[in-house]
Amino acid sequence: MADTDHRRRGGATRAHVVLFPFMAQGHVAPFRCIAALVRRCRPDARLTVVATPGMAEAFRAHLVADGVGDGRLAGVHELPFLPAEHGLPAGADTSASIGFQQLITLFLASESLRPAFRRFVDDLRAANPGDDIHVMADMFLGWAVDVARDAGASSSIVLTCGGYGSALYFSLWDSVPLPATASPDDGFPLPRFPDVRVQRSQLTNHLAAADGKDAWSTFIQRQIAAFSRADALLVNTAENLEPKGLSMLCQWLNVPTYPVGPLLRAPAPSPEAKKTSPILEWLDEQPPGSVLYISFGSLYRITAPQMMELARGLEQSSHRFVWVIRPPAGNDANGEFSPEWLPEGFRERAEAEGRGLVVRCWAPQVEILAHAATGAFLTHCGWNSVQEALGHGVPLLGWPLSAEQFYNSKLLAEETVCVEVARGSAAVDAAKVAAAVEEVLGETSMERAAMKRRAAEMKEAIDAARDGDKSSVTVMRRFLDEVLPPRGAQFMASWALQSACFRDGAMSHQLRSSHPMM
Repeated sequence: MADTDHRRRGGATRAHVVLFPFMAQGHVAPFRCIAALVRRCRPDARLTVVATPGMAEAFRAHLVADGVGDGRLAGVHELPFLPAEHGLPAGADTSASIGFQQLITLFLASESLRPAFRRFVDDLRAANPGDDIHVMADMFLGWAVDVARDAGASSSIVLTCGGYGSALYFSLWDSVPLPATASPDDGFPLPRFPDVRVQRSQLTNHLAAADGKDAWSTFIQRQIAAFSRADALLVNTAENLEPKGLSMLCQWLNVPTYPVGPLLRAPAPSPEAKKTSPILEWLDEQPPGSVLYISFGSLYRITAPQMMELARGLEQSSHRFVWVIRPPAGNDANGEFSPEWLPEGFRERAEAEGRGLVVRCWAPQVEILAHAATGAFLTHCGWNSVQEALGHGVPLLGWPLSAEQFYNSKLLAEETVCVEVARGSAAVDAAKVAAAVEEVLGETSMERAAMKRRAAEMKEAIDAARDGDKSSVTVMRRFLDEVLPPRGAQFMASWALQSACFRDGAMSHQLRSSHPMM
């Protein structure tokens, strides 16, 4: 666009970064870190987070708490959203307020935000016609790429998952219907990555049943199409942590790709935190590396029969544990917890023996994983949880439940830092649980030592990504300097794309010649 060319050459522009996360805790957390990264890399840039009413106030508090801004250079713009108009419960404008079965309804409802977002971007352009605007949109809000382009702004898609998990998950959706197999444990090659095999048991139910015309298929495929129209992909991972996954994304999508992760907050232990968390107080009394931490995240839950077998397996193992527990799938996540979901007297025995805690309160996960007593983490393998664990050198027990979690678990098992206990809603055996816990915590376990060594190596990779030549700060600064060049800089006349993929161990970071602002 000619007017944008003039703004770039004139050097009298101001950068304005717009962050647009999807309405889910697993997406909000990485965007908080992105906001802090943007502020650190471009202190003079204006930054606006776009959110629905249920998320806006929390984000305002996050921006202040994270030192991102005081309202002058950082703010939150609310988009109107009435969940009831889309068949959702009143006030359910985040995934925390609904069950998994309603998630596709929330996905589809999020597309109704497009007109209001377009008005917001148009108003930004009208109020400050000299600004360079860049929209960082969540991977489930792909339509924001087109809104940005139409308004003369650049855009990137933020993959809140890792490279490998994203590559497998989205390529599978791009290939539905998927091949049938004789057994759930039989594998088939991925059409886009034939050297990778996936088992039917590693497909979430709606993916396994997808025919390409269902609501899930059509929604996800709209997002995939938007990836290729963005000016870049920002991936929540580090080059040294996931070179294979990043290379797969580049090979497939041919979009400039920037590993800006790990998007993690640092633990902030304090005497006050320990006073308010009975979990941290209890951990202080346990031997180093002796405790299994168990949590399945904020959205997904195991079934009642699985919960019963998990409890029996923990008791059989005789190892210490902290279990952050929620009502099983099919029950109100915020409702009363029924004693019948656990073996009779299980909780009382564990606590009386000083061997375990079963808690329903909010858990300070980062601080728990950072604690010296924590020896392993039984997790659903959500990418945020995975990076938080590996960032503290904690080995994993994998129990993937949905989405790309199956492929995170697959990657981690191949890296010998994870033992998979179960998948999805399949039946679970207490003896298998006990054996897996012994494998990662048993003092005589050969696997334990190997997993701890590998977890320590991955911690080093994450530490390097936090502070080094290829750190998230370095990558984000390079990205912002290219998509929103600093004032007064001299820029290339042509930004033709040479390669977005890895070459000689480095990633090309030139934007495509089809940049909407050129």
